[in-house]
Amino acid sequence: MAERLAPVLMVQGATSGAGKSLLVTALARYFARRGVRVAPFKAQNMSNHARVAAGGEMGSAQYLQALAAGVTPEVRMNPVLLKPEAETRSQVVVLGRHDPELSRTPWTERKARLWPVVRASLRALREEYDLVIAEGAGSPAEVNLRAGDIVNMAVAREAGAAVLLVADIDRGGAFAHLWGTWSLLAPGERALVQGFVLNKFRGDAALLAPAPELLERWTGVPTLGVLPLLRHRLPDEDAPRLGSGSDPGGPRVAVVAYPYASNIDEFWPLGELAQVRLARDPEEVEAAELVVLPGSKHVAASAAWLEESGVGAAVRRAAEAGRPVLGVCGGLQLLGRAVHDPEGVEGAARGLGILELETTLDPQKSVRRSRARFGELEGYWAELAGLDVEGYEIHHGKSRADGATREVLPGGLGFARGSVLGVYLHGLFEQPQVQRALFGRVAAGLEREFDKLADALGEHLEMERIEELAFSQREPLKRAGPVAPPDPPRLPRLVLLLGGARAGKSAAALARARALGGGAVSFIATAEAGDEEMAARVAAHRAERPAAWETIEEPRDAAGALARARHRVVVLDCLTLLVSNLLLAGGEEVARRGVEELLAAWRASGKTLIVVSNEVGMGVVPENALARRYRDLLGWANRTVAAAADEAVLLVAGRELPLLP
Repeated sequence: MAERLAPVLMVQGATSGAGKSLLVTALARYFARRGVRVAPFKAQNMSNHARVAAGGEMGSAQYLQALAAGVTPEVRMNPVLLKPEAETRSQVVVLGRHDPELSRTPWTERKARLWPVVRASLRALREEYDLVIAEGAGSPAEVNLRAGDIVNMAVAREAGAAVLLVADIDRGGAFAHLWGTWSLLAPGERALVQGFVLNKFRGDAALLAPAPELLERWTGVPTLGVLPLLRHRLPDEDAPRLGSGSDPGGPRVAVVAYPYASNIDEFWPLGELAQVRLARDPEEVEAAELVVLPGSKHVAASAAWLEESGVGAAVRRAAEAGRPVLGVCGGLQLLGRAVHDPEGVEGAARGLGILELETTLDPQKSVRRSRARFGELEGYWAELAGLDVEGYEIHHGKSRADGATREVLPGGLGFARGSVLGVYLHGLFEQPQVQRALFGRVAAGLEREFDKLADALGEHLEMERIEELAFSQREPLKRAGPVAPPDPPRLPRLVLLLGGARAGKSAAALARARALGGGAVSFIATAEAGDEEMAARVAAHRAERPAAWETIEEPRDAAGALARARHRVVVLDCLTLLVSNLLLAGGEEVARRGVEELLAAWRASGKTLIVVSNEVGMGVVPENALARRYRDLLGWANRTVAAAADEAVLLVAGRELPLLP
């Protein structure tokens, strides 16, 4: 018997920044609350925001997703982490450890070594958990990156994953993004895409019609929900939400956003406890009551920016004025006098000289969790004296102090001079005891935010269908096949819906019109209420139509009615009565001319026309001459309209049977 592996639900994006990480976080908490043991997974993440977990360092997003799932974060959940050091260079971290050789290897040559690690990590998680929720990177439609893909459709094919494709509708072009992404996938990969999700929507979701219906018709993929723009306080590894919802009563905090700033996400509690801003100019630093220098993936580049931008001089002035300044990891090194690099790790740098520190970089990277107790501190930081703290280290090199700068955390983990504090420990502000000491209260924490996200999924997405997709088993797709995008869909210009009495023709016409025009539809009614029974039929049909639609009652001049119609989508219901009315009013030639004029008006209008008609040629032969003439004339009219139509459909018992040309 084959070993059963946990199914994989995968979230991919039509673009970067579509909300993949947030959706995976929300899904992890949603399924965890239902008793499912969930593991997040992202084969390869590119980010300078990392955490230390079991096995080493991993991307902050996957660390957070594991917390949302209620499981211990571990490096198999993010087996490959790329940490940019320059525009064309990244440090490669494999299973939590820096791999110098792979970091020097050209990108095009890495897949052969990284893919086995990704496969093994994914399989191990599937063996140990009930469900794996995987996250893609960027977009799977980047055809130039297909050959080296180890994170998008390569993972989906390996696991036979059910893929949700998410688009950011707030930035515009969401439906084009979804259609374009789906169409650029190989045919077998398109079959893995089981649902679309629209994210970051602001407004009335009803106004999105008919786009979701059209998209499903073109692709066969349903839109499974519309998520609003969710306000939350979770760390965001791509664009930290510092400053959103800040407390006006808290201190003004400037977190300096120099190039290659890292681990800014650790300052998420400040968004609740203070008035915090990402500072990129001297004025923002001057206005702050507390200045924070975060970590840096490239200290030399950050040091040069501080001097060139004038922000470094503003930080010096803040320290001289006695305002509190904090440097974390790379920020600590920047506060010192100099960074020496005898081994050529990333380059030497001249620091701000605020602390009397000398740092020497070491090729051996320190990656660990640590605990320590603060010694004696002064000024703003005095409240931390004697406090036990814990955090994580991710850094190259060691620092040593002299002069008036003192070691305040043992083992070289922290140094201070007056109001200036530097620490190698990340995560200081995430600890409740530190929050209480410095701000007098504690941030609400992550658990409440996780639950709010899960609640939003239940409210806005079709979670029953997503659950079914998540636990459905699919065979791995070993070969992607060639990329052969289909031709873009063309909106039908003329649709003919044929059928017998009560076959569902009018209902089908209304559905088509709603999908194509939403509330902007013109309806040409050709019926005349000659008796009470017919009047009741007309009233019933009118009640079925949306009140916002334009109704034009015109029994004979259909061409003129089409020309007068205000909207680009028009329904004519029905051709049967139009031909009958014209035949009785002027004879067969008048009826033929009326149909031909209708088609000419349609060609000239540029409008989409949906025509309803009866198929009367399949029954018994009528017993009188006029009825036989009418039967033959309507057969000609149906055939003439069908010849011009993009689409002709025969309805039988409510079922649509396409009539192929």
